[in-house]
Amino acid sequence: MENDNKGTDVREELEFLESFINSSEKQINLLTQGIEDYGKALGVLQSKEISESSENLISLGGGVFAKGKIDREKEVMVAIGSDVFIEEKPEITIERLKGQIDEVRSSLQNLNDQRAEALRRYQAIIQSLNSNQKGNVS
Repeated sequence: MENDNKGTDVREELEFLESFINSSEKQINLLTQGIEDYGKALGVLQSKEISESSENLISLGGGVFAKGKIDREKEVMVAIGSDVFIEEKPEITIERLKGQIDEVRSSLQNLNDQRAEALRRYQAIIQSLNSNQKGNVS
């Protein structure tokens, strides 16, 4: 009876670890995309060439673009949530974006570490089960 409980516990732990590994991979992809998005915005705000250009293609989303001029001297509109926007000086936005990139990178590193540990535990359990099965067959 005790072996049945151990088997159930091991199965449950394997299922939990597998679920965590899969969900963390999705979260890692989202965080990576977030870093890329922040990086693009930062690149635009810091680019002298973009502000000196007479016309740029500005993404509206969904593969739709508009032609426009970007003036780095004027305030930019920043989404702060729930379809609410504020005007902000580009210098402040640049610093905020740098901070957000650092925070997301830190979260990404923590999640990668947790995922690596879960993967290590998962593989150790599988290896132990395989060893036990080989030992029982002999």
